[in-house]
Amino acid sequence: MEGAKPEPGPVGLEFCLAQEGHFEEVMSISRDVYGGIDYLPVRYRTWLQEPARRVMLAKRNGRVIALVSVNVVDDGRTAVVEGLRVAPRERGKGIAGLIQEHCLDFIRAQFPEVEVRRYTRSGRLGPEVLAKFQLICKQEILSLYFKVEALRPKLGAAIVQLKASGTEWQEPIVLQAADVKRVFLNPTVIDTVLPGKTIVHDWAPFKASGSNLETLLKQDIVWMADSKEEPSVLSLCTAPYAIPMGANHHRLNIDIFGKHFPGARSQFLAHLQEVIGSLQGPLYCILYMDPSLWQEMHSFCLESFGLQSDRDFGGQSVLEAGI
Repeated sequence: MEGAKPEPGPVGLEFCLAQEGHFEEVMSISRDVYGGIDYLPVRYRTWLQEPARRVMLAKRNGRVIALVSVNVVDDGRTAVVEGLRVAPRERGKGIAGLIQEHCLDFIRAQFPEVEVRRYTRSGRLGPEVLAKFQLICKQEILSLYFKVEALRPKLGAAIVQLKASGTEWQEPIVLQAADVKRVFLNPTVIDTVLPGKTIVHDWAPFKASGSNLETLLKQDIVWMADSKEEPSVLSLCTAPYAIPMGANHHRLNIDIFGKHFPGARSQFLAHLQEVIGSLQGPLYCILYMDPSLWQEMHSFCLESFGLQSDRDFGGQSVLEAGI
């Protein structure tokens, strides 16, 4: 593969494209990332097969010390930077900036129509970041932990109770492919429901376009809405996947768009009901939502629903700059 041969870089670094055989080395520098709920172990091999993505490694003395991935989306106009990893012993030395710069140079050469780069960051943003990047949108994150076996009876009871209330349950609609395209390309939906006119799927930002939806529809995602005609809440849910936290541990990601709490809560519960049928053991559910929904969703999940908040990501921000 082009670029697979290591190329010399500054401060004793060599850069090359990632290969299947690098998997164990990459995992060895990522073990402390996200406290054991990292997505990279399940994404790495898939990323290597994506035609518009490049996964770049930095090596020192033949050993992998850093990784970054760049995926070209938005009809070839946007480079999305994802999955940055630096070995613990190499942090604080500027390696992150060097590998990103090298990978973006590589992308510029192979995809000359790319105009901007986008990053999705967690945590609070300082003025130095906002001076370099435009903030496209911000979502809050609620990280939940529970045992699936304990959740099942609570989940069923909560849905029954909300349905009985009459007004608190907004019946979710599972969208098929044709529905997804029609709903997510609706100009009113783009302007009023999607954050920053952007579909943020599990940290990856996409503009609402036909080509991006074609890409997303190939993935194992459940799409929901509260209406096919005039939706106020939309959501995407990944299939649960194994994480390195421990045996039989899984992670689930749910992205919710819109500001109507009853609809957001109903789709959250419907997604859970959709995916936990055959699961057993611990499940880490990462829920992304408009900041206006966070307090009500947090109170419902912890106080009314009895779930456990796992960790504070400090929010999710989509940033953009020229390339």
